[in-house]
Amino acid sequence: MLDAQKNLTTGFLILLSLPAAAIGFCLSAGIASTTWLLSTRYGLHIDNIALIWLAGPLMGLLVQPIVGALSDRTWLLNGRRRPYLLVGGIAGAVSMFAMLKLDRIATSTGLSLLVIAVVVALLCDLSTNVTFNPARSLVADLTPEGPDRVRGYSWMQTVSGFFGISAYMISLVLGNEALILITVAVTFAFSVLPMLFIREFAAPDKRLAPPESAAVSREHATGNDAFKALLPMSAFMFYGIFIAVDKLVFDGALADVSVPLFILAVGITLAWGAAIVWRARANPSSELRLRKILLGHGFAWLGVQGMFVMAFFFVRDFVVPNTAPGSVLANAFLRLAHGAEPTAGDTAGNILSLGFLLLNVVGALLPILLLKPLCARWDKVLVHRSAMGLMAVGYLLVSMGANGEIFYYAGMLMCGIGWSSLISIVFAIFSESVNSDEMGVSMGVFNSSLVLPALAVPGLLKLSDALGHHRWMFVLFALCLAVSFAFWCTVSDRTSADGVQQGP
Repeated sequence: MLDAQKNLTTGFLILLSLPAAAIGFCLSAGIASTTWLLSTRYGLHIDNIALIWLAGPLMGLLVQPIVGALSDRTWLLNGRRRPYLLVGGIAGAVSMFAMLKLDRIATSTGLSLLVIAVVVALLCDLSTNVTFNPARSLVADLTPEGPDRVRGYSWMQTVSGFFGISAYMISLVLGNEALILITVAVTFAFSVLPMLFIREFAAPDKRLAPPESAAVSREHATGNDAFKALLPMSAFMFYGIFIAVDKLVFDGALADVSVPLFILAVGITLAWGAAIVWRARANPSSELRLRKILLGHGFAWLGVQGMFVMAFFFVRDFVVPNTAPGSVLANAFLRLAHGAEPTAGDTAGNILSLGFLLLNVVGALLPILLLKPLCARWDKVLVHRSAMGLMAVGYLLVSMGANGEIFYYAGMLMCGIGWSSLISIVFAIFSESVNSDEMGVSMGVFNSSLVLPALAVPGLLKLSDALGHHRWMFVLFALCLAVSFAFWCTVSDRTSADGVQQGP
């Protein structure tokens, strides 16, 4: 395996991708089943479900940078990232199994179902945060900057995408409960076993990777710069804390001001971002470039996380009523497997799962087949920027799903283009912008750039409700991706040694 690692063979890159893919499978299973399970099996209201989804990002905001910083300095079990991958894989398997037993846990502990659901969601997201950061950092640790780094993250997304496709297929054919049980085994096995065949180093070491190319040498932002780059999105953090306190302490008594506060948080973030863009035009630097990268990534994830939380309700309330029950394409899988006619709740879950399956098919195939060759010919930033623009168009297509099931699927296919870049190419862009000695903590900060906007998703939900009982939610998601596209238009592909931007 050392020769394969030294030569960065395709087989080694696939092996290197398995821990991230395992947690990706866990996330896909959660997206396919969590809202459905909480709504249909446990009868929780959409506001409570949004609160449960909010618990995870709050945990991630605290845990990711800490885990990243610790993994940069840890040496245990012959690895820096290995201990966290092992612990995270086990915790992820346990928490997913607990999702099927929320009512029993609540009864045995005497706590409310909502409290137990929040605790289990926190444990699940804790395991994700403990695992994802080291898994992504491991790819950067063992690949040099440039084409090999892009290749490593492209394979990571391709393998993760294949796992995601499998998760949604299992959901469609066997049902969500079977999916959760299979997720327990997959998360444990593929987080733990690959670490038996990968060699790490106590300090950043490229002895088993090709030498760095002088062509990609440039000034890198420090971990401290990365933390500062999060400041423009701090309004999202305060909004998320407000929502959590209002729900848990005041029982929603302050709900009437949630939409104005959300609009204010978005306005402050946009104004701060515009000031950064203006400053960068006059005095470009690696730190300002990093801030624009995180803003572009953050607004994309505001739309994406909103889709994860709210898509089920759009499908249930607008797509299903306008689709003849006997002609629902997604139900064909369940009829083939079980020979029974699905319920209305099952139909909504099946359409949702098929849509996410299509998104992940595109997300799995494009990084290797299209994005990597495009990055070799044009700037990585240009490729990623274009993908964000296409994802905005895809969301607009999904918003037409109220006119029929096909529009929803067509939109999800186009969104897959953005999704494929959002969890592959962007990691290469970011990892080449920060100091490799602080890759773990920097990746933790990078995750915070999507966690902070995720804290504001309840406000997006309430705004969506106010505009038409969620009829226009995907239009709002498209606006989020359009803002992301605008910020990425101000980012150059690389900086020179003195931090000055090069290229458009």
